[in-house]
Amino acid sequence: MKNFILLSLISPFFILFACGQNTIETSQQNQRNIVNEDCNWCGTTEAPENVTWKAIIPTEGESEKKLIISGVVYLPDGKTPAKGVIIYVYHTNSEGIYPKKGDEVGNGQYHGYLRAWMETDSSGRYEFETFRPAPYYSHGGEPAHIHYNVQASGQSEYWLSALWFADDPRITDESINSIERSGGFSNITALTIDSDSVLRGERNIILEKIN
Repeated sequence: MKNFILLSLISPFFILFACGQNTIETSQQNQRNIVNEDCNWCGTTEAPENVTWKAIIPTEGESEKKLIISGVVYLPDGKTPAKGVIIYVYHTNSEGIYPKKGDEVGNGQYHGYLRAWMETDSSGRYEFETFRPAPYYSHGGEPAHIHYNVQASGQSEYWLSALWFADDPRITDESINSIERSGGFSNITALTIDSDSVLRGERNIILEKIN
């Protein structure tokens, strides 16, 4: 049995629209997935050798407005930064599909090329630059999102609730009730715009120890 399960922490819904302050969300046990040979949602093990705490997803032909998501991964105490954690993210393009060039390997065949890997630094930090994805083209019900997978040293890969954006009109009371929640927290984050017109968001992650 692995020693840790990864849980995500992000902004509580009740303050998202008020001030955009980032806080912590905890994922529930029944929403965790463990890697297997047929895992088509996995991807942390495909991280390149030169992975660092920062990454850039290529944006050719997509929105010119940058989106930067950053955060900190913590040990189970919720205070100590966790070094060396692999974070894998991927998302749709501006048309709501996972675009492919035809030469993808591994789970890039499912996720396309809009994906990136990071390894947290000694301060537990990670950051990636991309653009804001569109919701799935085939239906308008699910909010636009960015998928997150995480893997700490010596444990299996897990997925976390996808990152949603607070101003997405598809977010309803019903959808909020259906996502991962703990103590009133959710996987929705507010975005701000800096002086360079870059959208910025924050998502922190905590590692939870199994009894």
